[in-house]
Amino acid sequence: MYTSQAIGQRGVTVSELFLQADEICSKVYPDYRKLFKCLLVGIVATVVQVSVMFLLTGHVAAYAYVISYHAGLVVSFVLNKTFTFRNSYNKYHFQFASFLAVAYSQLLLNFVIFYAIMYHVIGVDTMANRLIATIIAAFFGFVFSFIVNKSLTFRIFK
Repeated sequence: MYTSQAIGQRGVTVSELFLQADEICSKVYPDYRKLFKCLLVGIVATVVQVSVMFLLTGHVAAYAYVISYHAGLVVSFVLNKTFTFRNSYNKYHFQFASFLAVAYSQLLLNFVIFYAIMYHVIGVDTMANRLIATIIAAFFGFVFSFIVNKSLTFRIFK
């Protein structure tokens, strides 16, 4: 098994290192694995959204965006239901409606945060500032979405 002398005197195995990291993360946030899984699902859903957007090149951009956004939402719902939260509730329509309400609320929250940062904090409209504002807004939107879906969408509908 791989060991590293740089980590300590006795050499620590990779599995021991992961166990220590797991213990630390569990103390900071006990449900960190679901948070990490949700982040991975978000990345996959974003890749799907961007892919669909490119597949719809040549169509009106606004329509392509709406279609690709919803394709990403469907992927996000299915993966969060099955992979992140391992939810077995059979009435998908109630759960999906809740998930959509959270997603649309997140979209609105992202826009409000983006707008506030761009026009009330930064004040200068450049591509770099748009990127910064987008990243900050996406972070808060992700946290909001995770908390609400965890405590509502995938907990109430079990």
